[in-house]
Amino acid sequence: MPGTFARTIATDTGWSSPQIYLGLTLAMLVMAAVSPFVARLLTHFGGQRVVMCGTLLISVSCLIMAESHSLAGWYCAWLLAGVGMRLSLYDALFASLVNLYGQNARRMISRVTLAGGLASAVFWPLGAALLTLMSWREALLIYALFGLVSAALIRVLPNQTLAVRTLPKNPVATRPHDRLNAWLYAAFIALITFVSNGTSTHLPEFIANAGLPVAIGMLWGIGQTGARLLDVMAGAKLTPTQLMLITALAMPLCFLLGISSSVYIESAAGFVLGYGAINGLVTIVKATLPLELFAPEDYAQRTGVLLIPAQLMAAISPFAYAGLNKALGVIGSMWVSWGLTLIIGGLAAGIAVKQKQQSLPSRAESTAP
Repeated sequence: MPGTFARTIATDTGWSSPQIYLGLTLAMLVMAAVSPFVARLLTHFGGQRVVMCGTLLISVSCLIMAESHSLAGWYCAWLLAGVGMRLSLYDALFASLVNLYGQNARRMISRVTLAGGLASAVFWPLGAALLTLMSWREALLIYALFGLVSAALIRVLPNQTLAVRTLPKNPVATRPHDRLNAWLYAAFIALITFVSNGTSTHLPEFIANAGLPVAIGMLWGIGQTGARLLDVMAGAKLTPTQLMLITALAMPLCFLLGISSSVYIESAAGFVLGYGAINGLVTIVKATLPLELFAPEDYAQRTGVLLIPAQLMAAISPFAYAGLNKALGVIGSMWVSWGLTLIIGGLAAGIAVKQKQQSLPSRAESTAP
């Protein structure tokens, strides 16, 4: 919504673009603050109620935004939206699916992300179309209505509370290999979120720098949806660890393609398509990798804590990339991203090695007479 409405909102209110986007940053910071408590809410109220409540909060925040005539009101609406987003978007929904299906949730998660990947492809043009028919305030009322419809759909889903377990006060500090897995996972997802979110936020700037029409941005959505469709088709043939390695190792190659766009303009379109696909797979990796690293019953509590750095990175990255683009230029910032992807690849390799080491003793035990 901000990406589609920001220019119209700025024209109508006189607010600057940074002031408008600061609301989204505040929402992401609230998501990070609320994250550790989501597992408790799922334990007491169940996934269906938590996700439905979050969806309704987003609807209410849209109503408040539509009636806001000051930045204070605008920011208050985004603070409320941040709570709703944390309770209703992917992370909480995935925790609910894992609670319902355990290790078998991977298939469901892939299907959900496939449908969710259509959001940008559908709602960017839909939002732009609404602005040709009505004001941005009236369009936000339509968005609030969509939230109510979503809540009604969620209402029919099964509700199951998480099993009450005695978990350590610090879900990271348990067995030594669990502790290392937790830190590797947290660092991997935080860095990949920083690069992905910063890149996607400033994608129009990259496309313009390459001298291509803005419509090329549609390749991002095509790549994202196509990659998720392939993952659904692959099913159990591809483990989360294997998918993580494919995604991480493809990132530096994709950024080299983007860097070469300064010489070969066609490379820019290839980068948009390729990194859209990578971005689509990142969501699946983030959701399914903990199923291999930790016990399913610990999923909600562990991800609630371990995703906090990633949520903070998501809030910081748009400003960081704006500074990089200003100081180094678009291609210069892509070189920085390429360097970060090498670290991301190293972390992915570390996680894969740890998983292989941990699987060897269990295989030995299963084959022992």
